[in-house]
Amino acid sequence: MKTRKTSELMSDKKKDVFFTGNLDIIKKYPVIGVLASGKAPGPVVWESYQFFYALRDAGVTIAGGWHSPLEKGILDALIEGKANIGFFAAKGLKARGFQQKFKLLDKTSRGLMISPFSDSVTKINGTEGPRLRNELLAAVSDVLLIPYIKAGGKLFQMLKAESAFLNKTFVLNHVENDKLSLNIRRVDSKHTSDLINEAQEAYIKRKT
Repeated sequence: MKTRKTSELMSDKKKDVFFTGNLDIIKKYPVIGVLASGKAPGPVVWESYQFFYALRDAGVTIAGGWHSPLEKGILDALIEGKANIGFFAAKGLKARGFQQKFKLLDKTSRGLMISPFSDSVTKINGTEGPRLRNELLAAVSDVLLIPYIKAGGKLFQMLKAESAFLNKTFVLNHVENDKLSLNIRRVDSKHTSDLINEAQEAYIKRKT
C-alpha cells in the first residue's frame, strides 16, 4: 500500500494529510461526511440504515471514520452500492483498521483512505486521535450528516466549538435528536434527495 501526502485538501496549506487510494473521489464528487455518537437507540439505527441504503447508489462520496457501531452498520450498507467511500483514520494508514473493506473498493477506484497522521503513527492518544480525525472529516466534507448525536457528547462539543462545522451539519429528523440545544438542520429519512442537493450545491461553491 503506497501512501502519499497532500496539502491541497486543507485550507491551511502548511498542513499535510496522508492518503492512499483515489483522491479524485474527494476532489471531483460532492462529499457527504458521516459521524454518529455511540450507543444509538434502536429506532434511529434502523432509520439510519434505511436512509443510507437509499444513498448507496448516488453519484457522491460518502466519507466516515466508521468507528461507532452505527457508523460500522452504515458502512456495511454502503459497500455493495455504487457510491464512493472515504475512510478517515484516527492513526497512520498502515495501522490495523479497515484495510480489508478498503481493498474491496480500491479495486474499482471507489475508495480512499485518509489521515492527519503519517504512517509511522500506529498508536495515538485515545481522545486526540479521534478528535483530529473527526475535525479533518468535517473540514473536507461538503455536508456533514450525524444520524444520531448525543447531547453534550464529543460530537456535540465539536459542533458547539466550531460554527463552520455546525453550519454544514444535518441530523436525522427523529425524536431521539429532539433534546439537542444546538441549531442543527434536519433531514427526513424519506427524502435523501434533499441531502444530495445540499451536498451538490456546497460542492459547486467549493469548486468555484
